[in-house]
Amino acid sequence: MRIGVDIDGTIKQTQKAAIQLYNEELNMDVKEDEVTTFYLDEPYGLSGEEGRKLWRKLESKIYTIGIPLEGAPEALQQLKKEGHEIFFITARPNFKRIRDITEEWLQKHGFPFDGTNLYMNIHDKGKIAKDLRIDLFFEDDPEHLDRLLAANIHTVIVDARYNQHYNQAIPRIKDWTEGLEYIETFAEKNQ
Repeated sequence: MRIGVDIDGTIKQTQKAAIQLYNEELNMDVKEDEVTTFYLDEPYGLSGEEGRKLWRKLESKIYTIGIPLEGAPEALQQLKKEGHEIFFITARPNFKRIRDITEEWLQKHGFPFDGTNLYMNIHDKGKIAKDLRIDLFFEDDPEHLDRLLAANIHTVIVDARYNQHYNQAIPRIKDWTEGLEYIETFAEKNQ
């Protein structure tokens, strides 16, 4: 099976890292459980433009310090050993520095990254998922969920505080143990 996997919020605790760095930069004490939106502008009282500028300033650090979601590296390694193909598909910009940080992070944390299965600066994940013939996609961002579902890609929501409002009929996992169970059931149904 060909499995598409987003990075931020899906296999990596990116928002937690961003909150830590925003708090340091802005000398604030916003708690992770107080943030219910995907973008951090609102919780920090920033305009959209201010938020984009601050994100760009801190982006390299955010992508460097975040840790994997519990069990994510092991789950994806297990899937690869079982013969599944893993594709990391992210909207992160494809600047050399960000690509290097992303590749180093995937390798450092033991993800099945082989140098060819990372797709960056992807804003229409539905289109690339179709192009890559992805059977199953794991995503957390409501905007990307919309595009994947519009492209008829079987998609699983990785649970986050900011996607609770999303269509409850869509499959949802809270961790990668549930992810493995879902993939096993999905594979059995689609043989």
